Amino acid sequence: MIKSDTWLFDISLDDENVFQQMFEHYYANLCVYAKRFIPDLATREDIVQDVFCSIWINRKKIDCSVPLTNYLMTSVKNHCLNYLRKNSKYEIGEKSELERIPLYAENDEELFFLHELEEMFAKTLAGLPEEYRIAFEMSKMKNKSTGEIAETLGVSVRTVERYRNKAIEILKTELKDYYPLICLLLL
Repeated sequence: MIKSDTWLFDISLDDENVFQQMFEHYYANLCVYAKRFIPDLATREDIVQDVFCSIWINRKKIDCSVPLTNYLMTSVKNHCLNYLRKNSKYEIGEKSELERIPLYAENDEELFFLHELEEMFAKTLAGLPEEYRIAFEMSKMKNKSTGEIAETLGVSVRTVERYRNKAIEILKTELKDYYPLICLLLL
């Protein structure tokens, strides 16, 4: 598996299989990332494909000391911005699409891919005591009522509330700043 923070292969070699693995691993996530800049799906897909074509063409010149995720995200962002500069159809009123890019898009190295957030959440959730995890999953992920959960677990409604609240407390502590984002994306 290709790790997101390092280049685990010599990109200057002509290894198409490894390049294909990298493409398959990052393509969908980079298309989602490009949505911060480009509203049109087909355009985003073209831009991400162009980034990979550029990497393949320039593979002998690329500095592999830069973390791979940062390199890819910066490349996608730059390609998106170049596309926006060249295409006036994204002008909206007095504010261009370039001026509407969210501030968080400027700090690529702190962004997590969705799958990384899912993995972080799943690992933390799996580490909860079983009663807490079940109460949390049934309540937040399966939209079960407290009464339904109490019946399933064979405990009182107050016990279910305590389990669920304790699970949330632990998740907030373990996931720190990422808990609200994970809740928005996964729950």
